[in-house]
Amino acid sequence: MSRWSALLDVTLGVMLTLAAGLLASLLGGWLFGTLGLPLLTLALVQGVIILLGLRALLHWRGEGWRGLGLVPPRPVDVLRGLGALALVFALNATVALAADWLAPEVLADHQQRLGGVAQLMAGSVPMAGVAAVMFFVGFYEEVMARGFLLARCRRLLPGRWPPVLLSSLLFGLGHAYQGAFGVAQTALIGVVLALLYLRWQTLWPLIIAHGLLNTIAIAAFRAIDGGGALS
Repeated sequence: MSRWSALLDVTLGVMLTLAAGLLASLLGGWLFGTLGLPLLTLALVQGVIILLGLRALLHWRGEGWRGLGLVPPRPVDVLRGLGALALVFALNATVALAADWLAPEVLADHQQRLGGVAQLMAGSVPMAGVAAVMFFVGFYEEVMARGFLLARCRRLLPGRWPPVLLSSLLFGLGHAYQGAFGVAQTALIGVVLALLYLRWQTLWPLIIAHGLLNTIAIAAFRAIDGGGALS
């Protein structure tokens, strides 16, 4: 694949993500107001659109899912996923401590924003349902960010770090609803996950870590806000 083709694919991937988010938002009122479905359903809609769009792009390029790191899973992927989760937790703790020391009001605003999003999206959905959706979110976000975008960035840019940084920045910008702090923090997480993917050449540990991270975050916000039993 030429650099121009890689640049086109990166652009199409970003446009697909934006279009999926916009369409899911437009459907939100209907799903929530008319059908009475929780807003968490939007994540499912967005993910399906992204995966269908990626399938079309891959078909156009004559490629398959395996080329994005969706190789057959192995038992060791679970342990790797837990290790990746531990690394992300350590990174988040370090960033939070630094932010609490340098700009505590920024950290407080970020946590309040995340708590509001978690409550709005998950509502009273049982934690089993939340976990299922969060693992699906982890699946399609990793397929897009580390599977598709990182691979294209590696064909677009030379070396190891430029593709990692660019794909991670795009991943962070995809979480702009979390504010500037959230974008930076998510981009740093993206760097860790990208480096792990380059080492392991499989998405499954990252999907496991991503799904667990999202699920634990929502469970923690529910516990803090007294949102009921984690059933």
